[in-house]
Amino acid sequence: MKLIKTLLATVVAVSAIPAMAYEAGDIIVKAGAVTVSPKDGNADSSGLVAGSELDVLSDTQLGLTGVYMVTSQIGVELLAATPFEHEVEGDGGAIDGATIATTKHLPPTVSVQYYPMGADSKLQPYVGLGVNHTFFFDEEDDADLGTKGLETSWGLTYSVGVDYALNDHWLVNAAAWKMDIDTKIKGGAADGLDVEIDPLVYFVGAGYKF
Repeated sequence: MKLIKTLLATVVAVSAIPAMAYEAGDIIVKAGAVTVSPKDGNADSSGLVAGSELDVLSDTQLGLTGVYMVTSQIGVELLAATPFEHEVEGDGGAIDGATIATTKHLPPTVSVQYYPMGADSKLQPYVGLGVNHTFFFDEEDDADLGTKGLETSWGLTYSVGVDYALNDHWLVNAAAWKMDIDTKIKGGAADGLDVEIDPLVYFVGAGYKF
């Protein structure tokens, strides 16, 4: 009986935890691991080396997001991170497996989000549509092609995610973005070569609602 009473008391206590009701003016800050995973075959380099293409490899960094709730169901999110560093690797032909270049980039992204669930739900899924601005820096020309860097990129971003309330302030979050990131190589033998990165971006972390 004592065990049953304890279990019942626990159930009552858990059910009494208030749901994380989002309201206009709320600010939600989240931090966690974010991975940028580019699509395969990011550039056709067969014009330089027969039968080859370039692949941009994945990288994981510290991710930060901030959400401002305009209404109880509409939020504006800013995604930021510590700089990503990607190796550009040859795929096929004489350059297969060789590191062609290395670059760092930052992809700040602003999205408008929609939260369809009511305020009484601890589980808060959402979808988002936004704009991404990616700029590249600290490029290294590992293959001595004479390249001078990569052009900045603007593109649309689509996102999905879910918050789960641990209490009225703390939450855990998982999210994914599909980003349109297209750039061109500047200078050298590959000048003007189109590079389509178009990554999937994954985030897992924790957050706090102010």
